[in-house]
Amino acid sequence: MACEARLRAFDGWFRGCLTATAVLDTIIFVVLALITPERSPKRILDGTFAIAVFIVPLTFFVTCALTSVPAAILIWLGERLRTRAMSFYVGSGLLIGALFCALLFKDMGLLGVAFVLAGGPAGLVYWRVAGRYTGDD
Repeated sequence: MACEARLRAFDGWFRGCLTATAVLDTIIFVVLALITPERSPKRILDGTFAIAVFIVPLTFFVTCALTSVPAAILIWLGERLRTRAMSFYVGSGLLIGALFCALLFKDMGLLGVAFVLAGGPAGLVYWRVAGRYTGDD
């Protein structure tokens, strides 16, 4: 793997982590907004601030930490197989999302759906940034 390909792979993984964080935190925000009994504008603003300041950075850090090894293995496999198939990278993202949930919670309930829903777009972003260029170097 050439230096340019490694940088592209890292950039794709990083942007995939950002995407997964955005999807997960959007789901968290929507669920919290729906289950909150009092929906005053002040409480919604306070909740939005708390999510933006505390939850988003924490989610991003945990996403990067827990997906780095599985993503590196799947990126290596994609390079080894020289696959540019979008389905490989989206499926890999779904798989990492399911693995992420299984490691954290040992249960694939409704929370598992959120992690899988976050993994799919992350894989799609990785493919868009780096996966479709696999084997060009």
